[in-house]
Amino acid sequence: MEKEELRINEEALARRAKSKPAAKKSTVELVPKFCKGCGLCINTCPTGTLLFHDDPENKWGVAVVVDAPENCIGCRQCENQCPDCAIFAYRDTGKKDESERKAV
Repeated sequence: MEKEELRINEEALARRAKSKPAAKKSTVELVPKFCKGCGLCINTCPTGTLLFHDDPENKWGVAVVVDAPENCIGCRQCENQCPDCAIFAYRDTGKKDESERKAV
């Protein structure tokens, strides 16, 4: 990883150290083939859930991973910042979705 990517990881880990696991379950999904490793999602994540990692399979040599999914609060800032639509965040609201309602 480059210096800038290492610095971004350090900042994300510092934010993670200040946060605690989310009270409500949320899910973050990443589509690796769309991710170009720009780091915008990592910079905006308030809980340090995402980090860079070296990825020789990736065209740019680096990619984003969901490193601490238990910290995700479902704020969707990562999703809103991603220029490539490579990340999706879902907050568990406790309500049944349409597919569950039909099955009942």
